[in-house]
Amino acid sequence: MIRNLRPSLRGLPRTVAVAGLVLMTACASPSARFYTLAAGVSPPASSRATPAWRIDVRPVKVPAADARSQLVVQVDAAQLKVLEDDRWASSLADEIRSALIAGVSREAGTAGPGAPANGEDVPVYQIAVEVQRFESWPRSHVLVDVVWNVQRSDGAGAVTCRSVLSEPVSDGYQAIVDGHRRAITIVAAQIAEVVRGLAASTADNPARHAAASRKSAPGALSCPDVAQLTDAGFVARQAASKLFPRAVG
Repeated sequence: MIRNLRPSLRGLPRTVAVAGLVLMTACASPSARFYTLAAGVSPPASSRATPAWRIDVRPVKVPAADARSQLVVQVDAAQLKVLEDDRWASSLADEIRSALIAGVSREAGTAGPGAPANGEDVPVYQIAVEVQRFESWPRSHVLVDVVWNVQRSDGAGAVTCRSVLSEPVSDGYQAIVDGHRRAITIVAAQIAEVVRGLAASTADNPARHAAASRKSAPGALSCPDVAQLTDAGFVARQAASKLFPRAVG
């Protein structure tokens, strides 16, 4: 009887291995796809090698529903869908922060954290960003609602603004990412506009702005609108549109 069992036992490891391979194949999920909000646009040639100031974008706050690695899309006004196989390369908050650092630095012609600066007492413009809404509607549009504040580190000037942007998108999750990238690029251009304005006005009369700050007087600068951006901001928006064209129809 033992002799009759030996052939079966001899083939058992191979049978187990084949069965395990079939089980692993059946349970394997498709490879995850990763997306980033980085625009991939090189800095303009006019950027200063040694900027007169720096920017410091603080950690970005995002809605709890979007504070995850997976992309989240709207099914309807009351229902969300979490995409397990479509993910951000880093957390959404970090993606937005990195995109803003690159965009504001590029458009303001200044330096981000750790970049070389012109002297030890270089003013730093601190940027706080809170995302109120970050909506993705497949085959329709994306919506970004952001409250942001720019404040000079020495207290000589501060401005708080709100940007609400809607960008049309075509089919596919890549189109959604591209739409959000366009929106964040525009927000970066708006923030850069305020940074340049604060830098220029403070340079004109630093004593007056310091006194105004101590009295908590409202800032003289107004919040920029997309249609009111300077040439640099407009170029950024056009560059974003060329890199990530809007859906038509």
